[in-house]
Amino acid sequence: MRHGFLPNGEQAGGAMDLGLKDRAALIIGGSGGIGRAAASALAAEGARVALAGRSRDWLEEAAGEIETRTGQRPMIYTADCSHLPEATRVVHDAVGALGRLDILVNAIGAAKGGRLEDLSAEDWEWSLSSKLLGQIWCCRAALPKLREGKGGCIVNVIGHRGKQPMGGALPAGVANAGLINFTVALAQDEAPHGVRVVGINPAPVETRRLREVFETEARVHGLTVEEAGRRWLAHVPLGRAARAEEIGDVIVFLSSARASFITGTVVHVDGGATRSL
Repeated sequence: MRHGFLPNGEQAGGAMDLGLKDRAALIIGGSGGIGRAAASALAAEGARVALAGRSRDWLEEAAGEIETRTGQRPMIYTADCSHLPEATRVVHDAVGALGRLDILVNAIGAAKGGRLEDLSAEDWEWSLSSKLLGQIWCCRAALPKLREGKGGCIVNVIGHRGKQPMGGALPAGVANAGLINFTVALAQDEAPHGVRVVGINPAPVETRRLREVFETEARVHGLTVEEAGRRWLAHVPLGRAARAEEIGDVIVFLSSARASFITGTVVHVDGGATRSL
């Protein structure tokens, strides 16, 4: 097999060195679930990590857990990044502490569940602001700094409802479909600046959010939470939910030098649940 060279001069082939040592990474939504798992995996690879989220307590807990595992304690920033000024402040503060920005992981956002007639205007506004606009604002705030490094990367954590619509999950499907479009289009705009933009569609994942999904399903369909969970997981060919660490590992790879030719695409990490090509 012929060996080549990565854009930073590192030789490809051989041992899988991800080239993440001393890279500066900001994880929005890093206090729990997928974001925390990605932050921990990045820190384990030697990246310098900052976390942002809405709950100071959860951020402190995440930082302590990551420090125990990796020996590195991430910096933490409390903010609601569904608002552009908050997203801008977090990026400014994190870059000031890290010295630069190489990787942005957008793991924020949730959406209300329910049938159309049961969803209020406030439910829709909150869902689209939290999930869709939140990630857009973080990208907008971070792009000038990512361009400076000529090799920056954005990983948007989206969700498979953007490709696999389902009644009872309308806001999530709309927000995720918008993020897929945004991710692919932004990658085209940013390629000349050396910034890669990729998406990841996880589902389902063992997080606090998954329990909320099961509770919503139970309410909508008149089931127990346990029945709703079994019904929800029945569409996953692998027959289970993912561990957050399984999603975090894919995010780490996509943000690494080993994925240097991957941009403008969305990777499904969902146990086979998405059946569209």
